[in-house]
Amino acid sequence: MTNGLTVQSSAINQDENGHFVYVENGQAMTDSRSIADKFGKRHADILRSIKTLECSPEFTERNFTLSEYSDRSGRKNPYYKVTRDGFVFLITGFTGREAARFKEDYIAAFNQMESQLQEQGRLASTPPNPLLISEAAFTQMKERVQEVERRLDDVVKEVTLKTVEQKKLHAAIGRRVILFANQASQKPGFYRQLYRVIYAEFQVTSYRDIRKEDLGKALQYVEGWRPLT
Repeated sequence: MTNGLTVQSSAINQDENGHFVYVENGQAMTDSRSIADKFGKRHADILRSIKTLECSPEFTERNFTLSEYSDRSGRKNPYYKVTRDGFVFLITGFTGREAARFKEDYIAAFNQMESQLQEQGRLASTPPNPLLISEAAFTQMKERVQEVERRLDDVVKEVTLKTVEQKKLHAAIGRRVILFANQASQKPGFYRQLYRVIYAEFQVTSYRDIRKEDLGKALQYVEGWRPLT
């Protein structure tokens, strides 16, 4: 175990037809290299995203397995084997309560797709083979993810500060800094101090990301702030 993840050493086991999702030990799987390739991203970025996912250790252990592959020079490099649920969680990589609900909905939709494909195979009188997701199915799945992203963007726009509210908070910050800055040279440092404590207090990386419902609290916080000298 490493950081809650099982470490294995094996070759990436895609099938000969190049299906994006393959079957290993009776379970539908993909891997971090395939995800990077399909979404046009650097593999290093996908590895970093997996390592920083905001999910429980139990979910991580069940759905992401650290493994190794050999490059052309024979050097060992890390990659992750990823289950269906891990894949969905990764590519919808958002945080927060609303985002979590979308992830759960999309996992349920994927389950439904899987059931439909299995049912189609049964009706066609084909042997009960493990599920393999083709390029066409992947394209459909990617379109569904993009739709989820658009819906989530709409939700975020409704819960964060509008432009006029951002300007109101920014003006309050400016007034507070000017109140204590006896010299122009003090302003940059005071601005940095105030923004830093606001980000920490409201757990954001920009004052623009403060939730609409927290605007009153943020304005009160600014009015009570005093610089450290």
